[in-house]
Amino acid sequence: MSGLAIPQTSAAAELRNAGGKSPQEVREMFARVARRYDFLNHLLSLGLDIRWRKVAAREISGLKKETVADLCTGTGDLALALKRSAPEARVIALDFTPEMVAYGPKKAARAKLSGLVFGIGDTLNLPLKDGSCAAASVAFGIRNVGDLDRGLREMARVVRPGGKVLVLEFTKPQGHFFGPLYMFYLKNVLPLVASCIAWVAGDAYRYLPKSIQAFAGPEEMSERMKAAGLVEIRAVPLTFGTVHLYVGVKAKPLTNSTSTF
Repeated sequence: MSGLAIPQTSAAAELRNAGGKSPQEVREMFARVARRYDFLNHLLSLGLDIRWRKVAAREISGLKKETVADLCTGTGDLALALKRSAPEARVIALDFTPEMVAYGPKKAARAKLSGLVFGIGDTLNLPLKDGSCAAASVAFGIRNVGDLDRGLREMARVVRPGGKVLVLEFTKPQGHFFGPLYMFYLKNVLPLVASCIAWVAGDAYRYLPKSIQAFAGPEEMSERMKAAGLVEIRAVPLTFGTVHLYVGVKAKPLTNSTSTF
């Protein structure tokens, strides 16, 4: 793991995310579940989380020797998918929970993937220069950020004109039958199974449905991405709308001929 220092978010103690947790509470929660995080994710999503990340990673498949920033990277699953999709790209994977991001280099080594840099970084205050990346991504992490709009602005800031911002996130599904059934699973079945496998995971998976219910839906997310300076915004529903992939392009100055991909 790299020696990038963790930036301090101003007034962090006053921030609350969609699920009502402060940045410190989020960090502590993920530190507790880090060891079982991958196993629980794959089990409780029936392996669909692997497919969702592949769909997101395909958005950069034409990228050459440029930098991609994967934020709230957790244990690095999306970062690895991005690298597989764009082998020539350099992927910087950042998370503000050291216990989570520590697994990334081990997984990259097992997968025999090079060109990935793992470090500590807060999505609200990224240690990256303006326009230094061809793309910035986050999978199931923007919902946990204490200030959604600021997080989106930071992602847009570090992306060059014509580059992409990718957000993969859970969504409360619509419909009179599937929607309630899915939320019942999230509220009752998922936390019970998680706590049986690892008792420390119970809190994280009770927090999950609460944060999904409170989080922005596709229309609101699209508007917020637009407000962050992004254009050509797409909200792609996956698995009956339980997950959405949001794609936005950083607007180019009229005199700038920077290519997109």
